[in-house]
Amino acid sequence: MAQFLGKWKSVSMSNMEGIGKALGYSDEMIKMAKASTWTFEFTKEGDRWSVSNESNNTPKSTNTYEKEGKELVTKGPSGKCMKLIIKFDSDTKMTVMEKWEQATGWKDMKLVRTIEGNTMTALIAIKGFGRSGKWRKDDPSIREMHID
Repeated sequence: MAQFLGKWKSVSMSNMEGIGKALGYSDEMIKMAKASTWTFEFTKEGDRWSVSNESNNTPKSTNTYEKEGKELVTKGPSGKCMKLIIKFDSDTKMTVMEKWEQATGWKDMKLVRTIEGNTMTALIAIKGFGRSGKWRKDDPSIREMHID
């Protein structure tokens, strides 16, 4: 779990459009997401884990998990309800089960983050769509971002 601690900057992402459409994002929100460079920061205090994220296009938001395996209810980027459960499968693998509120009901999404060296890979799956992304530990020499 300690491998996740610290700041991570995005270096590549794929299929932002497919995931955005599956989550009911407007074309404008998808365009903004595709143009975004993301930073995630993981912190831990006792049993509490916090994941902060921000981009050049969005304000900073933080989700704090009181305990691994306990559901967190919060709001997503669209302002609708999200329910999240975090699980650490190992020191280098984290699974987050997410439920996103939609006008047609709830959408289930699975996010798996793995770490190898200073690279974190995130695989997101939502019915019919998938997306991947890579982040690197905060390093001022990383300037480039690639989006498919």
